[in-house]
Amino acid sequence: MNPRYMIGVAPGTSLYGVDAVLLQLQGVGLDLDVRTVQAVHHPYPRDLRALLLQVAAGQSVELRQVGLLHRLLGETYALAARQVANRAAFSLQQVLCLGCPGQDLWQDADGRYPSLVECGMTAATAERTGLTTISDFRSRDLAAGGQAGPVEALADYLLFHHGREDRALVYLGGTAGVVFLPAGARVQDVVGFDAGPCNQFLDGLVRELTTGREGCDPGGKYAVQGRCLEPLLERWLSLPFWQRRPPRGMPSSLFGAEFVAQVARQAAQQQWQRHDLLCTATHLVARAVGEAVRRWFPEGRLPQRVLLCGGGSRNGFLWRLLEDQLPGCTLEKTDAHGWPSEQRRAVACGVLAALTLDGVAANIPSATGAAGSRLLGSLTPGSAANWARCLSWMAGQHAVGYRLSA
Repeated sequence: MNPRYMIGVAPGTSLYGVDAVLLQLQGVGLDLDVRTVQAVHHPYPRDLRALLLQVAAGQSVELRQVGLLHRLLGETYALAARQVANRAAFSLQQVLCLGCPGQDLWQDADGRYPSLVECGMTAATAERTGLTTISDFRSRDLAAGGQAGPVEALADYLLFHHGREDRALVYLGGTAGVVFLPAGARVQDVVGFDAGPCNQFLDGLVRELTTGREGCDPGGKYAVQGRCLEPLLERWLSLPFWQRRPPRGMPSSLFGAEFVAQVARQAAQQQWQRHDLLCTATHLVARAVGEAVRRWFPEGRLPQRVLLCGGGSRNGFLWRLLEDQLPGCTLEKTDAHGWPSEQRRAVACGVLAALTLDGVAANIPSATGAAGSRLLGSLTPGSAANWARCLSWMAGQHAVGYRLSA
């Protein structure tokens, strides 16, 4: 079988920009072999990011601004896709399709009517690239009773599981997510869930405490200078969220903009120092991940290897705290296994798109809590020729999804 080519585009959950990867795939379904041909990071322009932060924080905006953001993000995804193809000197006409989930703005899987909002006009993406675009992977899982995440767990299984080694993949993005990959695991043995807050909380604190002058704590250089405020940390750890069994997703409102503003007001009243507050928040992220791995890894054993990815993997102070939380575990970035840590989500989006075209249900109920496995994503046709290629590929596949008993 000749290889096929896909593009995965992933907007960063920390709202800094878009990652795009050009992938070469051999095989079909759960027998996929994936290789990265090229990758790019496209940062959001300042004005676009400012609007995105405003909308994501729930600030008062006009409906036309939300519509503008939706369109601009769709155009940005297309630009990133074209950039990665150009850098590889690769024609988009050779690409089968594009996988892009949209920018997360809101998620609440626990309400009476569970909902999420992703922003990014895929019609604009398909129009500018000519590629059939598969998007909105999480909504189908949510509709099936799941937490809408981690829907990338099957892609993580295909990329990182090992026959003889227990592993945990820790994604340090806007939130901290954990996927457990026991040695020799079958698909149905995979467990994943949101462990707690991460960069969205840390970056939000920095913006609030500096009145927007700074957007993050690079490498944890401010947090490492502070001391942990233990009473505050214990108060945060007493929230009901931590008692929930997985599968679980973290609502956007928890540790979101309102929570950050409340913490900042308390800091002013209590005269807490900025470095101490950031130190305490970083301890919270590490404690959440450590507790998740120690408490919920299958059979109560610690994994031999913990693979870190996402922007938080660059935070040296957080890394040190995670080592304290997980003694005896080998911590390393996914880079050591051929997948750069900040490209992992874009790669997963390309893999999810491929699985949808292959007719393989890509959500794992043991990870998301859905009532069953489902085909994921909404398809926006590209050019007539590209759409015909996609239809021909799908018609030629006989996979109807993996069986959980297999």
